[in-house]
Amino acid sequence: MSPTGLKLPSPSLASLGTPGDSLLVLLLTHHPSLSTRVHACSGIPLGPCGQRSISTRVVGGKDSELGRWPWQGSLRLWGSHHCGASLLNRRWALTAAHCFEKHSDPFEWSVQFGELSASPSIWNLQAYYNRYGVEEIVLSPMYLGASSYDIALLKLSSSVTYNKYIQPICVLTSSSEFQNRTDCWVTGWGDIQEDQGELPSPYILQEVQVGIINTAICNYLYTQPAFRYDIWGDMICAGSPQGGKDACFGDSGGPLACEKKGLWIQVGIVSWGSGCGRPNRPGVYTNVSRHFNWIRTLLARSGVHRPAPCLPLVLLPLLSPAFLLRLPDCT
Repeated sequence: MSPTGLKLPSPSLASLGTPGDSLLVLLLTHHPSLSTRVHACSGIPLGPCGQRSISTRVVGGKDSELGRWPWQGSLRLWGSHHCGASLLNRRWALTAAHCFEKHSDPFEWSVQFGELSASPSIWNLQAYYNRYGVEEIVLSPMYLGASSYDIALLKLSSSVTYNKYIQPICVLTSSSEFQNRTDCWVTGWGDIQEDQGELPSPYILQEVQVGIINTAICNYLYTQPAFRYDIWGDMICAGSPQGGKDACFGDSGGPLACEKKGLWIQVGIVSWGSGCGRPNRPGVYTNVSRHFNWIRTLLARSGVHRPAPCLPLVLLPLLSPAFLLRLPDCT
């Protein structure tokens, strides 16, 4: 990661409880400075989402530790890291739509979970065991090839096995309470500098702490000379006005997560930015809560034929006034 943002590689929620798929692809306007950030059902849920067993580079970031971000996935094109992703439940993952701008065939994609390195050793059989094919890519109906509505759901070809290194993250109906929070985190395997800053071997997952910047301030920053862009709709900003902490190329699709009452909530998806870690140019993310109903509808619709033991979609009123959406662990 770079100090400013996560992105697609250059020439590189909480647990939702019903299966459903939806994927959206983001095609950004071609401004020279505007960059995307890509580089068996038991019927018994295993517990709440957003939990991790390990307590605590992205631009300005540092090496992470295995298990600190157990929902983090590496979205892989023909086996090589291309974007980030996050695990919602055993069969569904969340990422950015623009990651599929050039490749939309599910057969070409897989998602790796439970690994610290984006390039695990060929002798690491566990890594390949935890790599899942993509069965379906569903784009948001609101995605029109611009920088807004950059969100997609991936239906995995088989059920993910949970362990202390692989767990789902949570999603809320509203992210307004996280405005101006300074202790959220973005993670990914993207570049660590805007220019010639590829993550070096052994390609360890990077993490950086960022602040959520309210839309009014972010819009002000993006109306300054040299680069102007409107922050609107489902966009949310994070980083630092001073720069130096951001996602970058190869981080696209990865999670922006904040902690609330011991649970980790996915607030954003790495989407785009003006360079990486530049002053007054915070990273721009897709606001996941704006798509809560869309995600819920798709997952509920796809779960109509679940076996009887699997409970229907459950809304846990833990974080009033918002609800936490939890998906059943069904195949």
